[in-house]
Amino acid sequence: MKQKITKRTKRNKGESSSLSLEEKLSLLYGDGYWNIRGIPRLGLSSLRMKDGPLGLRNIDDDNKLSKESICYPAPCLTACSFDKDLLFRIGAMLGKECKHNQVDMLLSPGVNIKRNPLCGRNFEYFSEDPFLTGKLASSFIKGIQSEGVGSCLKHFACNSQEYYRMVNDSIVDDRALFELYLKPFEIAVKESSPWAVMSSYNKINGEYACESTLLSSVLKGDWGYKGVVISDWGGTSDYVLSHNKGLDVEMPCFLNRNKELSKAYKKGILKKEVVEDSSNRIISLLQKAKENKNRIDDFSIEEARNLALEAATKSMVLLKNEGVLPLKSLSSCCLIGELARSLRYQGGGSSKVLSAKPVSFLDALLNYSKKKIPFAAGYNLNKKSDSDLTLEAIDLAAKYKNVILFLGLPMQEESEGFDRANLQLPENQLRLFDSIYSVNQNIIVVLSCGSPVELPFKEKTKAILLSYLPGEKGGEAIRKVLLGEVSPSGRLAESWPIHLIDVPSFGFYPGTETQSIYRESIYVGYRYYLSAKKDVNFPFGHGLSYAKFKYGKLSLSKKTIDKNEKISATIEVSNISKIDSELSICLYVSPIKGNVFKPLRYLVDFSKLSLKGKETKTFSFEISYDCFSFYDKDKKKFLVEGGDYLIQVCTSCIDIKSEAEINVKSNEQFASKLTSIPVYYLPRKEGFLQYDNDFENLLGHTIPWVKDPKSKPYTLYSTLGDIEGTFIGKKMLKIGLKTLTKGEKDPNYSIMENTLKQTPIRNIVIEKGVKEKTVYLVLYFANGQYLKGILGYLFGYKKNAY
Repeated sequence: MKQKITKRTKRNKGESSSLSLEEKLSLLYGDGYWNIRGIPRLGLSSLRMKDGPLGLRNIDDDNKLSKESICYPAPCLTACSFDKDLLFRIGAMLGKECKHNQVDMLLSPGVNIKRNPLCGRNFEYFSEDPFLTGKLASSFIKGIQSEGVGSCLKHFACNSQEYYRMVNDSIVDDRALFELYLKPFEIAVKESSPWAVMSSYNKINGEYACESTLLSSVLKGDWGYKGVVISDWGGTSDYVLSHNKGLDVEMPCFLNRNKELSKAYKKGILKKEVVEDSSNRIISLLQKAKENKNRIDDFSIEEARNLALEAATKSMVLLKNEGVLPLKSLSSCCLIGELARSLRYQGGGSSKVLSAKPVSFLDALLNYSKKKIPFAAGYNLNKKSDSDLTLEAIDLAAKYKNVILFLGLPMQEESEGFDRANLQLPENQLRLFDSIYSVNQNIIVVLSCGSPVELPFKEKTKAILLSYLPGEKGGEAIRKVLLGEVSPSGRLAESWPIHLIDVPSFGFYPGTETQSIYRESIYVGYRYYLSAKKDVNFPFGHGLSYAKFKYGKLSLSKKTIDKNEKISATIEVSNISKIDSELSICLYVSPIKGNVFKPLRYLVDFSKLSLKGKETKTFSFEISYDCFSFYDKDKKKFLVEGGDYLIQVCTSCIDIKSEAEINVKSNEQFASKLTSIPVYYLPRKEGFLQYDNDFENLLGHTIPWVKDPKSKPYTLYSTLGDIEGTFIGKKMLKIGLKTLTKGEKDPNYSIMENTLKQTPIRNIVIEKGVKEKTVYLVLYFANGQYLKGILGYLFGYKKNAY
């Protein structure tokens, strides 16, 4: 499908020239929870936004799900498709649904790198690889914006955890920052021009993301981004400083900021050129939205549901198959696992949508055959002990040749707002597997989860199908793959480690309340496992098919490459089976030698084609000179180290099908730093926990010291957990839990308690109806200054007091 983008409105410096200062300042903060303020007298209405990583999240003014929408597979699954066209079509369909619901901009996609599989929000993100992430995100954005609806790229940047995400400081070296964590944003910004970019909550090397120099110097400077930068909801701390550093719109806002902004402007604190630039950008955004409001509403629910099914089917990953799949029939099978009946098809948090017709696997089978398959729940998703269910499942398993067993993570163990404690499946599910295996060894496991889990039963299974979070049509997609109606073609977009201890950031992830130290640098995911020669359960790019393929020899259009050049690489692949199937293959660069430390192998291109039985096709790739670059900390730019490299065609990152050598020309010379940072030249199997000296040498300075956050004086950046030892802290937590839960028996009680404890005092003000002076009252009371707090509440505070 041809990818098209709506033409950008040409911006000129006079776009906001007709606005008064008051109007310009009013554009710098949101209009309530979901709107960017408009200028009615110019015919520019406010711009309406909604969340959307898995589908259009229809939220009412009370922040509650109010309207049904299509739930697509989560990005953790669609990334496994390695299919740019599929992501474009999902984006385009979401754009149509947005138009149908009068939504101007979708807050999606998220392109944060999967640094560690414990991150509770990993299901919303694409991959551990920056190139794959950036390319898929670009296609998705192009799709949305081809329908005249804006896309907001998020979360800029280094937002790799949920633990204390609103105050935590990501300490990351420049190589990792630019090569891994910023690279997906760079690709997406340059290739697809998203209408907006959202800054993240966290700090990056000491600066809050919405106050980071990266916004003006890199995003708007080096990359030439022309769109609007908005904050994550409640992500601003000092909004004047944020605007000066490159933030255009503070979100959300229920206050009138004009008085304070005007005061800062007249004093020269809020820079004139900042106000002019931001107001121009916002006016341009409002004009784009206005131009597209009258587009034809051609959204079809049926087409959208069919696309959700196609996306899930094309993305599922067959991890293991000992010849048992595809199933010829279901007559010899029984079905076990509550997740087969209550399929976990989406994640929790701001991505959650209200789906009208979610289809479980049990539903799909009933729709298919109109005959019930023998089923036992086997376990309870909300309880740890369920012996009666286990006994029922054992009895059923003993009567049939094959067992289809659904295992996975309940939503309460994986969601936005908290990180997972471990990589284990629930204990009752693991016990159930062992019990079933004692009476029947023909077990086909279907996994439903948003990120990797340990697989202690891996060798005992006959097959493992990974569905991740497959969207509302997930049950039907699983049925089609298991029964062979579609050959699986998904590949893992992240490595699946054997144990948590194998993860490169083990021992220092997610870090403390105040800091997360990125000691592993560029060695995230397969970059580490390959370089350290460390085994995994399943490598990046792994995925089996029912078809069989034969690979030809890789051919390069040139054997050398110089600055500003691009060359092509091609390889013939034959489907030597009779089974039609899609196939994705990847192109990697592998440095042969050099003075700069680099991973053993890294992705530079990928392609997916459909091959009928006995058909041969040519896969084509592009290799640019930049594919060989690394970020030079001293010269503050990407440079290329010349020499010989291998170009490798792979299925998984460890399965090389063909390779060819290429010579890369460069006049740059680089000295080896092996003696000062040896662990980055020779990554250890034990990880990076004990190598602070190496990391500080790489970083260029010592790891910053921070004070105990639970000690006075407390500031606006202190969390409710920091002040829970004070009277007002206890009171605020009690009020919050009473508002957000139904008491200690509420299944979400502990989650909400942790979320509240990790919420900064400053964020209280984002709630509708909460006055800013209330925040300062809490702050003064927490510091024991009751009289000053009361007097300030009555007569005004000095806002720089803390």
